[in-house]
Amino acid sequence: MYHDHPQLSPPPDDAVLWRYMDFTKFVSLLEKSALFFCRPDQLGDPFEGSISPATPPLLAGELKVGSRITQGNIDFRQFVRMARVNCWHMGEFESEAMWRLYTRERDGVAIKTVFARFKEALVGEASVNVSRVWYRDYRTERIPFGNALLPLVHKRISFQHEQEVRAIYLRIPAEDGQEDADVGYCEVDLPGLVEEIVVAPFAKDWFVDLVRSLAERYGIGDRVRPSTLSDAPTFTLPVLIPETEKPRS
Repeated sequence: MYHDHPQLSPPPDDAVLWRYMDFTKFVSLLEKSALFFCRPDQLGDPFEGSISPATPPLLAGELKVGSRITQGNIDFRQFVRMARVNCWHMGEFESEAMWRLYTRERDGVAIKTVFARFKEALVGEASVNVSRVWYRDYRTERIPFGNALLPLVHKRISFQHEQEVRAIYLRIPAEDGQEDADVGYCEVDLPGLVEEIVVAPFAKDWFVDLVRSLAERYGIGDRVRPSTLSDAPTFTLPVLIPETEKPRS
């Protein structure tokens, strides 16, 4: 279930969220009625959950005069291994870049929702927090870590085009010390979550029909629509030309 966190920054309730995915992940969402959560270090960015080189020097200046200093290290990779995340794009309109990055051009879908629906739809037992991702220059800016979740909602400024909203929960390691699974699932109320199912730009008609047919099995077939990026461009403009007046006799 969703829980507010005082140190995170969730979007406003009316923020529009998009989850771009390939067809197999869409089928998994429908079949499981659950969102796919992945370990952050499996997402492809080696900086996930890290702090910046600028952080330790900034901490030194915050120590009170006379404080005792003990040398030690905190390895933030332990929190990365415990975390599971599910990532959304925030934006009022479809993103051509997100289609290219996270789906194959003609056989992907995007789930559209708003944040109010999203948090209400989280019905699983896991305690899920949500935050907008902050984008920072890791060479010069400090990454806060007063809470284990904070480094996990910061990314390098080169990723700011993603405008990511991240759902996150922590899995406590097993008592036997065995590594936990790299992925997890959080149960959702599917009709409550999905506002629209948008089919990838320039998808064939048969693929749109397939997505709609599959969604109908789960009572949400009426929410399927083609991407607006598939609209045909307009190059001609009708012009009304007044007729020449006939000379009076």
